[in-house]
Amino acid sequence: MMNLVSDLTRCLNRRARVAPAFLLLGFTCLQVQGAQAETAKVVLQYGISYLPLSVMQAEEMWERRAKELGLDLRVEWQNLGNGSALNDAILTGSADLAAGGLAPMLKLWDRTQKNLKVRGIAALDSSPAMLVTNRPDIKSLRDFKPEDKIALSIPKVSLQAVFLQMAAAQAFGADKFAALDAQTVSMKHPDAVAALLSPRSSISAYFGSSPYQEQVLRSPGMHKVVDSFEIMGGPVTFSAVWAASSFIEKRPVAYRAFLLALGDAMRRIATDKPAAVAAYMRVTNAPESERETLLQIVQDPRNVYTTAPQSTEKFADFLSKTGFLESRPTSWKDYFFEGLHGASGS
Repeated sequence: MMNLVSDLTRCLNRRARVAPAFLLLGFTCLQVQGAQAETAKVVLQYGISYLPLSVMQAEEMWERRAKELGLDLRVEWQNLGNGSALNDAILTGSADLAAGGLAPMLKLWDRTQKNLKVRGIAALDSSPAMLVTNRPDIKSLRDFKPEDKIALSIPKVSLQAVFLQMAAAQAFGADKFAALDAQTVSMKHPDAVAALLSPRSSISAYFGSSPYQEQVLRSPGMHKVVDSFEIMGGPVTFSAVWAASSFIEKRPVAYRAFLLALGDAMRRIATDKPAAVAAYMRVTNAPESERETLLQIVQDPRNVYTTAPQSTEKFADFLSKTGFLESRPTSWKDYFFEGLHGASGS
């Protein structure tokens, strides 16, 4: 990424021909003659999986990078409860970028190939999503009874819902992937935590994300049943950021600035995790009592913040087999923009 920055700097200073890397991305050499003004809106879900974007927001990294490229950029950030709301924002044009789970991104890619042509800009992190329960007798999926309810973001279509289907296929047989779908209940993460901890709730389990799943596991009587890494046989991308092709084509400077800022945020997380956690706490208003837990999550070697997709092809293949996707991608590069194709993804 630093080589690309140097290329652009030389391009701007010398008014030279575009460097080869930028020909691939479709950028033109820009002469800064006074900053232009634009607004960009990002919608994202809750949780520390979106730490790179929290660091960008707290330190105004995107705005700073845009200014270096001659663009006066104002960024608006909004948290939404689930992937469907994110995709609605992209479809209606009320947001430029969306950040959420891998399943909603793939669904919108599948739906928009003939019009908006939505694709991923970058992965954000690979972290395990855990199925946790308040029932000591539930040790595996086979122990769930028909009356046991499982809270997750959105039944059948959220990232956690797909992981549950994959686990069900492994436990009951490939054709029984939907065996537990009828027992799932749509809840926002904070509501799911409250329900699981309540002795009067019908919720027996929660398929969640960080830091909510760790919050549950700190309480007596809670334990993990399975997690996404175990289901997938290794690390898998949890969250990503995506956009319609029009954003990339019509706003190349804002797009380029975003990639540079995301790289800045990833480096900040890698080199100064306490500062990254502090940034997350500022933008999410997390209480001071959560600082140590958040830092433990970020320092956990299983939680990797990277723009490179991990095991997304295996995930997408399952979605194609079960009918979630009408199209069957041949590679992760089918559903991510060319700006990421140099990464070692899967």
